[in-house]
Amino acid sequence: MSRLSVLVRTALRVNFGWSLLTSGQLLRHKRDWWLVPLILLGVVGLVPTMIYYIKLIKFLYDSLVLVGQTAAILTMGVLLGQFLILVFGLYYIIAAFYFSRDLALLIPLPLTPTQVMLSKFTVILVNEYLTIAPLVLPILIVYGLLSRKGLVYWMGAVLVYLLLPVIPLAIGGLLVFGMMRVINLSRKKDALIIIGSLILIAAAIGFQFWFGQRATGNEVDPNALVRFLSDPNGLVQRVGASFPPSIWATKALAYGLGASGLANTALFSMVSLVLFLGLLIASKKLFYEGLIGLSETSTAKRILSREQIERGVSSGRRPVRAIFLRELRLMNRTPIFLLNGVLAVVLIPALFLIMAKAGSQPEGLGRLLSLVQSGNPTVAILAAALFMAVCGGLNGTASSTYSREGAQFWISKVIPVSPTDQAKGKFLHSYAVVVLGLAASTAVLAFVFQMKASLLLAALVLAAPAGVVMTAVGMMIDLARPLLTWINPQKAIKQNLNVLLAFFADLGMIFGLFLLTRILRRLGLAGVAQIAALTFILLVMAGLSFSLLLRFAEKRLPQIE
Repeated sequence: MSRLSVLVRTALRVNFGWSLLTSGQLLRHKRDWWLVPLILLGVVGLVPTMIYYIKLIKFLYDSLVLVGQTAAILTMGVLLGQFLILVFGLYYIIAAFYFSRDLALLIPLPLTPTQVMLSKFTVILVNEYLTIAPLVLPILIVYGLLSRKGLVYWMGAVLVYLLLPVIPLAIGGLLVFGMMRVINLSRKKDALIIIGSLILIAAAIGFQFWFGQRATGNEVDPNALVRFLSDPNGLVQRVGASFPPSIWATKALAYGLGASGLANTALFSMVSLVLFLGLLIASKKLFYEGLIGLSETSTAKRILSREQIERGVSSGRRPVRAIFLRELRLMNRTPIFLLNGVLAVVLIPALFLIMAKAGSQPEGLGRLLSLVQSGNPTVAILAAALFMAVCGGLNGTASSTYSREGAQFWISKVIPVSPTDQAKGKFLHSYAVVVLGLAASTAVLAFVFQMKASLLLAALVLAAPAGVVMTAVGMMIDLARPLLTWINPQKAIKQNLNVLLAFFADLGMIFGLFLLTRILRRLGLAGVAQIAALTFILLVMAGLSFSLLLRFAEKRLPQIE
């Protein structure tokens, strides 16, 4: 067995924790069996979402049949998958290539930079397959079934899906290699990594929308409209204009063994191969050059002794405030934590803002627009509150608050601060991220959707306590089974099972509130009464969840080893 194959196999085992699965240690203690009902709760909330998503795909397909543009639905799926990989894959690449703790072990070994890069690229590639599966696979499957495509389509679908992440990941890898090589020349590496990553993400998003606008144009030409409707690829060209590889993948699937299908399959495959080879060449020249010296940022930081920590906590500063500032500094000084935790809460509102300014309104945006601008104030408030809660609450900050400490968790056990005060400080930090998401989503609703101030205020009154519940539940999940033994800081958030479990819990809570809203409506509550009832229920839930968090922290924190 070659060194590369052993390295890749080991990296995959470490990444997915296969040793835990094979040894039966996933549920190590009796207290871990609470995961089972929590997963079931997530499934209860996820299944209706997937059913609605599949129905939406079928509806779009049936609508496109009328104009002979059914292939456009493939373009939407491919473009969505590649766009997510290009944006979120940037800081995933940064974490895997430059902040993994195993790099200190791999570099001295008789391994080439290309072998190390390939092992990490393989792990990223497999993770991206899993990330885009819920979004892309339903589109490929529904299209194949409804269009009654044969074996050639399904074989092509497998090939396209396997190649789907290669182009955006290769582009992201080349950009990151170049960025890190430049950043390594500076002393303030952490700050430059954060700034550079945000610039790359903003540039990637802006370039796609600019390219799409330039390719499609904004002028309404009757003759162009006729050509657009008469061309079976008219909508494909327009939807995929922002990222041409999505057009190649669509035509490869739609035309199969035809001349156009084979040509686009070859083009899609060749561009993927060329970019991947370019990444290999860049890894030889830039990977280690950008890596060497990067750890000097962390090793140069002053390490506090236990006595210094105790003096700092007991020097008059309030313990809760001290813990809050400690969490803030821990996240700000670790670029991967900051990008993963904070980027999500501002990226979704930013995408809505960019799409609205670019004149593009996909199905989700159009649906939200119709709801928040509904003539029924109650519907508008509920839709806005849902948007705010999703933007603010669905992030991995709370559900990784203890896991992010990793090997430094011993500090939380020895400092003279009670578990409840620590939980309060960590809660304030996690909820500050929620507030950032609420502020960003409120700005989008006010600026893009022109929502009235009174309706925005009512929506905030609903979303704020919902964020408290999401934060407290996420922290309790992470406190119950913190992931403290990680190599890659990315694993503490993105690959942390606790984050997924918290997502399931949040999804279940949202689904439960949806059912509760219908029940209140059937009981005759509407308008102000319905909003008031929901606000009261959410405030009670917020108070109970926060109280449970403090009690659980006091009991559980001393038990963690």
